[in-house]
Amino acid sequence: MRWFRIRKAAIDADLRETFEQHGVATMQWNLASTNFLMHKGQEILVRKVSPDLLVWLTEQYDRTERKETWSLTMEVAITVFVFLELIFSIIGYMKSH
Repeated sequence: MRWFRIRKAAIDADLRETFEQHGVATMQWNLASTNFLMHKGQEILVRKVSPDLLVWLTEQYDRTERKETWSLTMEVAITVFVFLELIFSIIGYMKSH
């Protein structure tokens, strides 16, 4: 579970933009198939940028994991508050009757 810290990829801004334009799924596929990708109008072999790509994919995974963790945390908090409200309502009902 990851609430706060994301491992930020220290990569070239232009390369980051290229990865973001292609998206996570495409970049994972390119990495697995050792394909080419377009970067600044030129085809480059994914193998040449794989170290940067791997840390970028790790960063994207951390972002997704943090989002899921916070969603789960909010669901638990809402469930606890609803449960407490139910208990207080039952107590209030029993005192009035």
